[in-house]
Amino acid sequence: MPWPEDHKARTRRKIVEAAAAAFRAGGVAGVRVEDVMARAGLTHGGFYAHFASKEDLLREAMEHASRQTVEMLSTSTADAPGGDRLQAVIDTYLTPAHVAHPEWGCPLAALGPELTRAGGATRGALAASVKDRLDWMRRLLPDGRRDAASDAQAIGTLACMVGGVVLARAAGPKDSAAVLKACREFLRQNAARSAKRAAPRRTTRRRRRAASRSGSPS
Repeated sequence: MPWPEDHKARTRRKIVEAAAAAFRAGGVAGVRVEDVMARAGLTHGGFYAHFASKEDLLREAMEHASRQTVEMLSTSTADAPGGDRLQAVIDTYLTPAHVAHPEWGCPLAALGPELTRAGGATRGALAASVKDRLDWMRRLLPDGRRDAASDAQAIGTLACMVGGVVLARAAGPKDSAAVLKACREFLRQNAARSAKRAAPRRTTRRRRRAASRSGSPS
């Protein structure tokens, strides 16, 4: 009986999904190709029909894991008012469940420190993942702001989120919750200060737009 036309694509997807979970759980160095294939329910010999190397698989697994993370975090913004979307993401990210389950969590927190020492192509994939995440987070800011202040807020927020999960995992079960709580509160206070600073700028922009529409001098 012949294989279905999409058999190879489905098998490749299965390998990528298994690798994304395995690398996040065990680290790149600690996971072998045969481990990934076993996790996918496949034989080791079939790997090279889909990927040229472990590094090729790693890059695709990173992209898959990053998409998974954004999709998961996006669900938290569905019912949040525009000004609260970023905080909803922060509160969803900085949780004990995320700390306890790196296999389905953010690849930046699970693999970032290790991948900074990887080869050029993998480093490039990591840099692209960071850029994409920051672009996505900027769009969560009130009014979709894009200026030096909003860039700084997005970068600082992502750094605290990723670093908070890494630190909570390193601190161990006894102190993990306190680390997460401190990070959530720090980011909440920072967001409130940023919103207060941004309010006069938004008012000025609205006045200028209104003046432009009415033809009056601003």
